[in-house]
Amino acid sequence: MTKYLKLLLFFTPILFFIAYISTGKYGTSLLSMLGPKDPMEVTILVNIRLPRAIEAMLFGACMGISGAALQATLRNPLVSPYILGISSGAAFGAALSMALIGQEQFLLIQPSAILFGLLAALLTLTLSKFRGQFSRISIVLAGIIISALFSGLLALVKILVEPEKTQAIVAWTVGRFYAITWNDVVASAPLALAGILGLLIFRWRSFVLSMGDEEARALGINVERDRMLIIVFASIATASVVSVAGIVGWVCLISPHITRFLVGSNPKNLLPASISIGASFMLAADLISRTIWTFEIPVGVITTLIGAPTFLYLMGRAMGEWR
Repeated sequence: MTKYLKLLLFFTPILFFIAYISTGKYGTSLLSMLGPKDPMEVTILVNIRLPRAIEAMLFGACMGISGAALQATLRNPLVSPYILGISSGAAFGAALSMALIGQEQFLLIQPSAILFGLLAALLTLTLSKFRGQFSRISIVLAGIIISALFSGLLALVKILVEPEKTQAIVAWTVGRFYAITWNDVVASAPLALAGILGLLIFRWRSFVLSMGDEEARALGINVERDRMLIIVFASIATASVVSVAGIVGWVCLISPHITRFLVGSNPKNLLPASISIGASFMLAADLISRTIWTFEIPVGVITTLIGAPTFLYLMGRAMGEWR
């Protein structure tokens, strides 16, 4: 990876962040804060756009690096926190807590989301073992089954709870960046950053695991332990942001593929770069969702419309290159 590409990856999310803060129905920008301050502008920038932008960056960064780490570790380009059922499990855990104790008790919602996210990942890996080993097809099939299971449980929660709680859960499951506050950022950031840091520390192990289990064991790697630790870090990062922002599809799948197209498949470069690409992609998608029409379109619709054709194009170019 050249130094120019490193600089580009470093500054891209910063440029998107500035554009995000400065664009909206109410005309204001960071430069306007240098002069006489309009109270309305301060409120919009500091209390609405800024926490939303930070949470969007966190969400994209977590999904980008989690998807890249899981794809490298499990040697499958279709694997993501969604495919493994982590996101569906986290969504069910958060919705269950919201149904039982209410949306206000966030300190209880987030642990529930992480717990069920980890449970979903463990169930997927348990079901996907064939003769004691993982296969690419079995992981995807098991993930689809577990994801469908928790999606069904989530639908059951929506049916059984009171109508006002159902409305809150439905609004949350389609992505709720419009409702992000500083409390959400403060609650999700520590665990999100911890998950990202853990994946960065283990990125060289992801590189070794991407060569295959036998090669990793020959190099002295404890394959089962390190694979599980990477999955745990990815689950923590994913569940921490899903628990506040809801479910936004395609970010965790498309970001690693865009990054791989730019920097290659070596996790030593892929994982750090996927943080930048994921954060930039999420900022761009959320910016489009709130400015393209007279009303705000759910950001998940935008990520799907961008992600699906882009993913098909990148997969077509990379056909046969994945090891």
